[in-house]
Amino acid sequence: MKLLYQGWIFCIVLILSLTACSGTSEILPLVSAPDPQGRFEFSMPEGWQVQTEGDVSIYTPSDYDGSEEDLRVLLYLSPTNTFNTAEHLDAAEPLIQDFLSSHLDEDYEVIDQGEIRVDKYPALKLEIAKPHQDSYMLGQVVIAAMPGVVVMLLGTGIQADWEAFDPTFRAMLSDFHLISAFTPTPPQS
Repeated sequence: MKLLYQGWIFCIVLILSLTACSGTSEILPLVSAPDPQGRFEFSMPEGWQVQTEGDVSIYTPSDYDGSEEDLRVLLYLSPTNTFNTAEHLDAAEPLIQDFLSSHLDEDYEVIDQGEIRVDKYPALKLEIAKPHQDSYMLGQVVIAAMPGVVVMLLGTGIQADWEAFDPTFRAMLSDFHLISAFTPTPPQS
């Protein structure tokens, strides 16, 4: 009985130790970064910059040099021009594939997946990774199921930087709000 009691105490101490190690990252201060086209509200870390290329908004630190190792967050928003679920899914699939193939190389693998909510809508969250030199590249892909529009967020960085940035990425996700999506025009009679 004493051995069982000691085992429980050891497990509790181990869990508390691991918990203490895991919460060391802080959320960077966020500032408003609304979409210039008025489609969404979003926040980015203070001191970061945003560049828009078509349907993709790219958020990067001020010292970003385009290196693969640098932290970056991409927000993709594109209308599917329909609120019909089947048509929306048919239109969304190639948009999602094109975005992912344009911004992630084939070496990335999904290492975990789950469900979250983005602006109260269900979303799929994919944790991704690939070997990189003596470390890993890590990140997340978030695909939100919003009516009439495809919304994806992609964040990546070298392992140590991404692990420290992950709480900030989650805060950015919680600050996303869709303002306007595609509104179908009623048929002309």
